[in-house]
Amino acid sequence: MAKRQPTRLTLKTIDALPWAERDATGRVQSYTVRDTDVKGLLVVVNAETKVFKVQRDLYSADKGPDGKRRKLGTRRVALGDVRDFGTVDDAREAARKVIADMRNGIDPNRPPEEPKRHDYTLQMAFDGFVDSRERKDRRPSTINGYHNLFRRYLTDWATCPLKEIGDDTLGVDDLHRRITKKNGPVAANQTMRLLRAVYNYARRKQRDLPPNPVEAVDFNHERKRTEVITDWPAWHEQVTGLRNPITRDWYLFLAFTGMRKGAASEARVEHFDAKAGFLHVPDPKGGPKRAFDLPLSGYLVKLLEARIAENRQIFGPNCPWVFPSHFSDKGHVTECSLRELPSPHVHRHSFATAAQAAGLPDFDIKLLLNHKLSDVTGGYIHGTALGDHLRECQERITAYLLGRIHEGENVVPLRRVSA
Repeated sequence: MAKRQPTRLTLKTIDALPWAERDATGRVQSYTVRDTDVKGLLVVVNAETKVFKVQRDLYSADKGPDGKRRKLGTRRVALGDVRDFGTVDDAREAARKVIADMRNGIDPNRPPEEPKRHDYTLQMAFDGFVDSRERKDRRPSTINGYHNLFRRYLTDWATCPLKEIGDDTLGVDDLHRRITKKNGPVAANQTMRLLRAVYNYARRKQRDLPPNPVEAVDFNHERKRTEVITDWPAWHEQVTGLRNPITRDWYLFLAFTGMRKGAASEARVEHFDAKAGFLHVPDPKGGPKRAFDLPLSGYLVKLLEARIAENRQIFGPNCPWVFPSHFSDKGHVTECSLRELPSPHVHRHSFATAAQAAGLPDFDIKLLLNHKLSDVTGGYIHGTALGDHLRECQERITAYLLGRIHEGENVVPLRRVSA
């Protein structure tokens, strides 16, 4: 490309520059004219166009060991057609910006990199979901359950972007099928419920995610627990025949209160009020916001008083647990399920069934079990203000169960307790 003597460019001088000619082969003999005001600014004259360009050396952004920047080569950058600029000063200003970038090591001819978008992975979504549940005071056992399910069945997908999982409905359905065959229908359903909850949580953070892929899953049928204790004399004979008196009392306590296994195991002496006839439960299922006072019948008060007195003789006067254990790292009973006895949760079902048979209204049974009262009226009912009434309900259930255990001996005549 031919060059002409540098000059101070103006629109008038540029307009006077003759158009480039073509050689014998028809090739355009373009030429350049450099500006004397801004070193590197030039105008390229073609057969039909005149274009402002910048030509300067490009250096690395970082200095080398010698304190100097390394030359990366020469770059020529097109600014645009002369007719696109109102004045040559406008072209000079554009040239100065390009030159400043090149001085900072920025190659103007290299397309700018698109900002990296961090893929929102299943692991990231799961961590956020768990954190949100911890902030809502979910029980540690609930949180551990999330981690166990994720570790056992979803680890292989931990680094997968959620968008890919959302688009792979067949893969999600296939995972449900595989877990069903290998680990059973309940484990498969629980895993999908967790995945559904985590994905729904993530969609509130990343709005462009596909619909929840768990919608494609045909959940397995799960039979509801129907087992209850019916032969109470045989049950009582088995329980009272246990060698460990703490385990014996723990099972009696479960049967006569319907308490969940975890809350019963964590019962503390400081929360037992024998005089008022209550056991405070500070951290039941649902967390501290669901804390309640469990009413105790006279039979249960005597059971706990005797248990605590015996604990002090064996475990020392400062034993904090109602049901302590030498074999647990936590210091209290954690797992007492015995093959010859129904599971702890069956005892809860049996208690609710006994409460109904003893004539208690549904609302009272829900309050004793610390179930949430879901309808509007339930929001106005506060179990802690019904202490005397609920203790009477508890007495009715205790009388019913003792009557069943002893085959009708000393049974208090049943009557329906009014709500």
